[in-house]
Amino acid sequence: MPWVVSRGMRIARFALMNTDHNEDSDVALGVASGLAAGLVGALVMTGFQSALARGGVTSGVKGTPSTEKAADRAARLVTGRPVPSRRREAAGEAVHYATGSLIGGLYGAAAEVQPAVTAGQGAAFGVVAATVVDETLVPALRLGDPVWRAPAVSHPYSYASHVVYGTATEGARKLFRRFFGKVKDGADQIRRSGWTLREALRQGAAMKQTEELARARQGLGEATADPQETLGDGTASSRRGPSASRQTLLLAFLLGATAGPRTSAPITAVTWAARLGLISVKDSPLSGLASNRAVAVTTPMAIGELVVDKLPSTPDRTQPVGVVARVTSGAVAGAALAGGRSASAALAGAAGSIVATYIGHALRTRLSRALGNDWAVAASEDLLAYGGAAMVCVAALAPERERIAQD
Repeated sequence: MPWVVSRGMRIARFALMNTDHNEDSDVALGVASGLAAGLVGALVMTGFQSALARGGVTSGVKGTPSTEKAADRAARLVTGRPVPSRRREAAGEAVHYATGSLIGGLYGAAAEVQPAVTAGQGAAFGVVAATVVDETLVPALRLGDPVWRAPAVSHPYSYASHVVYGTATEGARKLFRRFFGKVKDGADQIRRSGWTLREALRQGAAMKQTEELARARQGLGEATADPQETLGDGTASSRRGPSASRQTLLLAFLLGATAGPRTSAPITAVTWAARLGLISVKDSPLSGLASNRAVAVTTPMAIGELVVDKLPSTPDRTQPVGVVARVTSGAVAGAALAGGRSASAALAGAAGSIVATYIGHALRTRLSRALGNDWAVAASEDLLAYGGAAMVCVAALAPERERIAQD
């Protein structure tokens, strides 16, 4: 254990001494990416510890977990009453995930200012997190035994768990940072193009609006003749190179994934995006998605699903009918995002919907049982599904850095 701590601190010290500056840093994006990544890291850490427990390996710590003690203390400070015994496990899990997310947010901000803190693909961060939290703050706040009284096995157990947390957080942070960066770039392109909601509502998916956004995205002096090419059709993407195709397919996958929590999320997002001229499906089999009639169908459908999802009689999303509906929504939305003619984007959207359906079902079941209340989890899914779908549509307008560099 001393060797692990020494090695980890040496790596962290080297990272902090490295003075490379990140010219593209954005602390706000870093915090947002870190908060989301920290949540993922905490989830992976929990899975890792569960796997160890199935093999008979535990921390050796007896009694009430430190997370439950922290939750109980917080409840006493806020309400003057302890956490009810039947809620302590859920409260402890909430503290675990909240702490993981907050620490991840700090890490994300630090990574923007000083990228060297990501040394070891997040392993150094995990070692530092274990040292600061488990080995220092927990005993200092009397949430656990002092270091010298804790079971000897608890120390390597803590460091191993936090190295897993750190590497998982770093991997997720990179993905979230790239996506949030695309969303920001897409929003900047919309702003620079002169697009306004008032004009979009008045003109709809008029070609003038689409061409202005196309010029902004491509950085060209003249409008591109083929709007499908500028907005990411599968065929046109292959002409621009494999990087564009990968970006389009990844966004289609992410858009389809929003169908996992809410069937109508991706199809509602693309109909509004097409109606407002943010994506082009002109002269494609999906051109009808840009019409007022399509919006008039998908919007009430989305509102209805927000209500129906909360009803106890609502069938399981993994039932065949639910899966087929989600796959259809994801496939149509993925194809529309790519211009309406890309079979590969449709497949990517369908794949995203299938993955998110089953993973989302498992997570919602676990969280609802832990919290003893499904409503909060359902409301979080609402925000994730519809907010995520909207962000993907905006991210699709971001310029591709490889193309900019070539131009």
